[in-house]
Amino acid sequence: MNSIVHRFTLILRGNTFSNFLHLSLNQGANLLTTIILTPFLFKRIGEDQYGLISLALTVTMLFGIIVNYGFGLNVPKQLALVQQDRERKQRIINEVVVTRLVLSLLLVLLMYVLTTLLGFFSEYSTILLFSAVLLLNDAVYPMFILQGFDRLSWISKSNAIAKILYLILVVLVVQGSDDAKWVNFILGVSGVAVNLVLLAFIYRYESIRFQWIELSNVFSRLLDNFQFFSSTIASYVLVNGGFILLSNFVTNTELGYYAVAQRISVLLRMIPVFITQSILQKATRLYEADRGAYRSYVKRSCFNGMLITLAVGVIVSVSAPWIIEFLTGNRVTLAIKLTRILSFLPFMGMLNIPNMIKILVTDRKQILAQAIWITALVMLLLSTAGAYFYGSLGMALALMVSEVFNYWIHHYLIGKVEVRSNFTSK
Repeated sequence: MNSIVHRFTLILRGNTFSNFLHLSLNQGANLLTTIILTPFLFKRIGEDQYGLISLALTVTMLFGIIVNYGFGLNVPKQLALVQQDRERKQRIINEVVVTRLVLSLLLVLLMYVLTTLLGFFSEYSTILLFSAVLLLNDAVYPMFILQGFDRLSWISKSNAIAKILYLILVVLVVQGSDDAKWVNFILGVSGVAVNLVLLAFIYRYESIRFQWIELSNVFSRLLDNFQFFSSTIASYVLVNGGFILLSNFVTNTELGYYAVAQRISVLLRMIPVFITQSILQKATRLYEADRGAYRSYVKRSCFNGMLITLAVGVIVSVSAPWIIEFLTGNRVTLAIKLTRILSFLPFMGMLNIPNMIKILVTDRKQILAQAIWITALVMLLLSTAGAYFYGSLGMALALMVSEVFNYWIHHYLIGKVEVRSNFTSK
């Protein structure tokens, strides 16, 4: 009994648990914001405008993937290795921040051209254009820095402040359907304000200076990170692409109800991401030092993750009627069914975590890009067929099947490379 208590105490004190806790608190603030604002927005602007806000947010987040450019996958690891070298960490941080600022400004200009001059996204062009400020927030969001320096508590605290500011401003500004354009705009402005302050504090705390870099360094960063960027684009298409596709097959009302269920599942889908981020640094060290300990650590962490996500799926599925009634004001049968299906998406996503950890610790970014793009294409085909024949329910089922395929293709490609490597070594 004492050994169990001692082991549990060590887990609680470890960096892995601390990182997971702060990432969970960060996402908890997002979840709480969604719980508070969804019924408020449904009442103030209606389900039609809520669906368009969610659609605009999804499109903007797709552009945001370009701004982030996959830096969150490899830069934290780089910073962890140079934390004591002021010049090198200053150069890395400035290169990433400036590169993201350049990309965000170019994309804001592109969104203006698409919506205003070329007439794209005509049904929600104004909402989308006002959402462009979220790209500037992506540019100054310092998660990659704090993840590399193991200071994720700063992110959870700053995100809580940003969300409180967002809630207050939305309640004050949004009074009717004509104010729908301000929802995403306020989200972006709140984030930019808080993250700029946090970024300035990080520079001061680390005794580094902000310096603009040459365009040649920007292009070098873009070229070096292209494989990771490609992977993040495909990951986003895998998780959110179906929502954009669904808008072509269902009414705005059904899209709004799907948006509620998807918002819940996307928040829960971050659990596997948090587990990956929490164990990656230790898994990397163990892989270099002791392969047996590495396999045991990853296996144990993933088993615990599967238990957590299964329990969360069951709880959300059982309580779906009350969740939907609270968020929308009614027990909408379709929204309840969608929530019950999508609540198990995090559990399906956990299947692929061992594959992801192995790819990241061995720096096999080509496999990552290839596997995720194949999965994304399969998902788009399944989602198109599902949405065409069965609407939003078909879409939800297509996403579940895609997660299983995602696990299989990663496992297959990793095994293929390992067999080839073993054959070559002999």
